[in-house]
Amino acid sequence: MGAFVGAVSERRDRVKAEVRRDTLETGERELGRYRVKLVPEGTQAPKPFKEKDGTSYSLTTTTRRVQLWEFDYLPQWSHPWRELHLALEGHVVVITGPQGLLCRFVLERGVVPDELILVSNRLRARTPCR
Repeated sequence: MGAFVGAVSERRDRVKAEVRRDTLETGERELGRYRVKLVPEGTQAPKPFKEKDGTSYSLTTTTRRVQLWEFDYLPQWSHPWRELHLALEGHVVVITGPQGLLCRFVLERGVVPDELILVSNRLRARTPCR
């Protein structure tokens, strides 16, 4: 029974990875994936969460854009770096785009939000305007 469960789990992970790879453009690379807990606007931010805490969302950074995923295979949105602005409100990361607020979230414990902001600023500066 354990072997069957392991095989099913491994297959599911391969399918999720394939779905994520299919969203990348030619020459684009995934830089990082962060588990995030969304914070609705107007609500108090929770503390950074631990590895065992549950969340269904992840944020993926690539060389060209940022993507929000649910369950690692359902894309919620994807925007190029040049359209986004990342900022901090305490330990809450706020992402705004051309239409306004895209999302507010906290990162899992051990991930430094300031590093994500720094990377976003550098990648936005390197992204050519079209």
